[in-house]
Amino acid sequence: MTAKPSLKRSALFNLIGSLLPMIIALVTTPIYLHYIGTARYGVLAIVWMIQGYFGFLDMGLSSATANRIAQLADATHQERESVLWTALILNVGLGVASGAVLFVAMHLLLPYFNLGPALRAELQPALPFVACLMPLANLIGVLSGSLSARERFGILTLVQIPVTLMYQLTPLIVAYVMGPRLNYIVYGTLGAGLGTLGIYAIVVWRVFPLRFCAGPRRALIPKLFSFGAWMSVQNLTSALHETADRIMIGHILGPQAVAYYQVPFNLAVRVRFLPNVIARTLFPRLSSLEITSATALSATTLRGFLAALTPMIVFGMFLMHPFLSLWVGQDFAARSDSVGETILVGVWFNCLALIAGCHLQATGRPGIVARLLIYELVPFFAFLWWAMQTFGVLGAALAWSARCVIDGFLLYRAARLEIRPLRMLAAPTLIIGIAYVGTLILAPLSLPSITMWIATTGVALAWSARAQPALFARVLGVFASMRSRWA
Repeated sequence: MTAKPSLKRSALFNLIGSLLPMIIALVTTPIYLHYIGTARYGVLAIVWMIQGYFGFLDMGLSSATANRIAQLADATHQERESVLWTALILNVGLGVASGAVLFVAMHLLLPYFNLGPALRAELQPALPFVACLMPLANLIGVLSGSLSARERFGILTLVQIPVTLMYQLTPLIVAYVMGPRLNYIVYGTLGAGLGTLGIYAIVVWRVFPLRFCAGPRRALIPKLFSFGAWMSVQNLTSALHETADRIMIGHILGPQAVAYYQVPFNLAVRVRFLPNVIARTLFPRLSSLEITSATALSATTLRGFLAALTPMIVFGMFLMHPFLSLWVGQDFAARSDSVGETILVGVWFNCLALIAGCHLQATGRPGIVARLLIYELVPFFAFLWWAMQTFGVLGAALAWSARCVIDGFLLYRAARLEIRPLRMLAAPTLIIGIAYVGTLILAPLSLPSITMWIATTGVALAWSARAQPALFARVLGVFASMRSRWA
C-alpha cells in the first residue's frame, strides 16, 4: 500500500492556497472599483457569472478524473496515466463545444441586462475571447484534479501563488496600460488563463508524473461519464442557484445594483474557503476508503468544523458594516451591509452542505446531491422573484440564504453522519439566528450593537468549547504558546 500524506499537512497547504486569493482580492477589489467604476465592475460580474454557469458542460469530468485516479492510488502508473489522457482529450472537445454555446448564449442573454450602449460597445469585441476561456478552464480543471487525486497539495499551493497573481493583476495591468475598457480587461483575463494552463501542464508533467507510458483508453469513457454525469447535473443546478440572484438583479435593477450585491456577497462567501479546504483535502482520501471508515472520518471532521465556524460567522455579522466602511466607503457600506450579513447566515448552512455533499460524492452517491438541487430549483426561483420585488437587493440575499438553510439540512440528513442530526444543529442555529436579528435591528457600532456582538460571540465560543472540548483546548494551547513566545 502506498503511504498517504498527513491530512493535517494537506489541509494546511489547502488553507494557505485558499487564503492567498482572498488576500489579493481584498487588495485589488477597491482598485478595480476606483479605476473602472461600479458599473463596469457589475458588468464583469455578470459576464463571469454567465461563464461560470456554462462550466457544467465539462460533464463533471474534472471531478470524475480526481475520483477515479484516487481510487487507483495503489494501481500501476499506466492505469492512472490512461485516465488522465482520456479525460484531457474529452475535455478539449467539450471545452470547444461549450465555448461555442457560451458565445451564442452571451449574444442572447446580454440584451436582457441594462448595460447601456456604451458598455455594450466595450464588451462586444471581447465575447469571442470570453468563449475561449471555456476550453482553458476545462483543461486546467483536469490537470488540477489529477494533482489533488494524488494528494500533492503542497505543489498545488505553490502553483496557486503565480496563478492567483496572474488572474488578479494581469487584467488590471492591461486596463491600466490600454485604458479601463471591458474588452481590454477580458483580454488580460485570457492571457492569465493561457499562462495558468502552461504552469499546470509543466507541473503535472514533472509531479504526476507524465511518463508517456500509456495513452487514452476508450473503455474508461463510460466509467468517467457514469460518475461525471451526476456531477454535471450538480454543476448545472448549482450554477443556477448561485447565479440566478445576480441575473435577476442585473435585469431588474441594472449593473450598478449588481455591484452593491456582488461586493458583500464575495466578502461573505469567502468563509467557504474553510469547507472547501476540508472538502479538497478529504475527497481523494474518502474516495479511497470503504464506507464505514469514510463515514467516521467525515463525521469527526464535520463536528470539529462546525465548532470552529460558528463563532466566526457570529463575529463576522457584526463586523460586516465597519469592515465595508473601511474597505469600500461609508456610502457603499450603507447600501450593502445588510446583504453581507444575510449572506453569512446562508454561508453557515452552505458550508454544512459542502462537507456533507463531499462525503456523498466521494462515497459514490453524487446523485443524491444533484437530485436535491433539482428539487429546490422551482421553489427557489419563485421565492427569489417575490423577495426581490418586495425587498430589492436585500430580498435576493434573503432568498439565497433561505435556500442554503434548506439545502444544508437536507444534505446533512442524507449523509447520515450523526445519529441525531437535528440535535447537533439546534444550538448553533439558534445562536446564529439571534446574532442576525441583532444586526438588523441595532444600529452598527452603537452600544447595544457592540454589547450584542460581544455576548453572542461569547455564547458561540462557549458552545464550541462544550461541543468539541479537545479542539477548544488545543486552540487555547496554541494561543498560550504564542503568548509565551511573544513574552
